[in-house]
Amino acid sequence: MKLYCSGKDITEIVTSVTWSGGYKQAARILEFGIAVSPNDYYLPKITIKMGDMVGLVDDEGKELFQGYVFFKEKSINSNEMTVTAYDGLIYLLKSKGTYNFKNMTPQAITQKVCSDFGIPIGNLASGSPLNRIFDAETIYTIIMTTYTIESNKSGKLYMPRMDKGKLNVIEKGSIITKFVLDAKTTIINSTYSESMENAINVVKIYDENGNYKGQVTLDGIPGILQDIYKTEKGQDAQVQARGMLRGIERTAEIEAIGDVECITGNAVVIKEPYTGLNGLFYIDNDEHTFSNGQHTMRLGLSFKNMMDRQEGGE
Repeated sequence: MKLYCSGKDITEIVTSVTWSGGYKQAARILEFGIAVSPNDYYLPKITIKMGDMVGLVDDEGKELFQGYVFFKEKSINSNEMTVTAYDGLIYLLKSKGTYNFKNMTPQAITQKVCSDFGIPIGNLASGSPLNRIFDAETIYTIIMTTYTIESNKSGKLYMPRMDKGKLNVIEKGSIITKFVLDAKTTIINSTYSESMENAINVVKIYDENGNYKGQVTLDGIPGILQDIYKTEKGQDAQVQARGMLRGIERTAEIEAIGDVECITGNAVVIKEPYTGLNGLFYIDNDEHTFSNGQHTMRLGLSFKNMMDRQEGGE
């Protein structure tokens, strides 16, 4: 691994690196420590400023992260300075805009707002035209609301991802890593859990006047755990109500030998018979640690693919 700051290789003074992300977190984070000392004249002196560009590159020269310094800290009692950088999605999370979009697709809306804020565009998932008004909403909310509306129509799940400094909107879970998590070779530890605490197995549908219009149900859960959906203009009530149903949540956490393809938004195959983790899982969050020549990772996994649904504008 090599770490660059403003184009300068600072790998030799880096003490540790943590690279992480989550589908609800949006912006990926790079946290690293660098050795500092006021008395060691042989230690290279590095100046890191707010907003400096930071890059993480693997041993094969592939860029894993490109982002900007948003935080640094050092203490008189420590020989290490800690630095936190975020990828370009941080600007979409922290900036707001007001727009009135008419008959524009999600990708056209994304291109428009990113152009206004100087965010380069890569590949964007396609969608159908929509009308939406946003008043002082974050740019992230604007983009993801349009893709949430598209998801309600298509059934596909979407997420934003920065790649080489460009914003991409991908179909979440469509990329399956070649790396296999196997109890015999790569898994260090794993836990598995099931929960029905958030389960909803009945959704009753009412129109805007409170008239009952039917219901949708989900099998496999005892008793009645009910929610209500009130119809909205231009929305398919049955589709929206089905989207509110929640079954038993099955999740897992894995600690394993690291692989750079195992990041949020991708899927991975697991073979771990003791806890029953066998099959395809979706990566909901990840944390990769590079220290002392070792690369390990912690993955939050789900049986069901999920999307960070946003409901901005009107």
